Amino acid sequence: MSGIYIPLALAFLGFVAAIASYRDIRRGGARFYTLEREAILRRASFTLMGSALLFVAAIALLVVSRQQTLTGETAVEADTAETVVTITPTPVVEQFPPLATGTPTPDLSFPTATPTRPICRAVVEGTFGNGLTLRAEPGGEQVAILAEADLVTVVDQGPTEANGIAWRQVRSLFGDEGWVAEQFLKMGTGCE
Repeated sequence: MSGIYIPLALAFLGFVAAIASYRDIRRGGARFYTLEREAILRRASFTLMGSALLFVAAIALLVVSRQQTLTGETAVEADTAETVVTITPTPVVEQFPPLATGTPTPDLSFPTATPTRPICRAVVEGTFGNGLTLRAEPGGEQVAILAEADLVTVVDQGPTEANGIAWRQVRSLFGDEGWVAEQFLKMGTGCE
């Protein structure tokens, strides 16, 4: 317990130095001339560096004292009836049992991976800036207008023929789903 007083004192001194540097920075405002302001801010920066060093020293002392207690560098001696007994704690690493070195058997209870269809993306192009009509069904009612160069996800891999036009089912980035004419889509790689 006595080993914690020095790091606490260093941390307190670092806190006081940080408050002093904050006060100096606040004083270095527009009330002073340029040379005075530079001197005040320079002193504040040195004070701030000093407070940071005090905080680092406090943390380092705590880490070193913790390491000493874990590795057994501090031995406890007890003097009983002219017999000196030295107790050295074992390192933390030696307290764990050794690992098993057998051959692992595969766990067959895990499900096997099933192949999924790759995501097919397409870009709207060839509409000359007019946009592409997204319809509820092939050749049906208008749902939305997709702008030129919009990115869509192709939901149905194969085209559907209706009214002499090949249609693709797509989903826009906004979540609107419907059908568009395939001739105005530039399909990405991996699409059919």
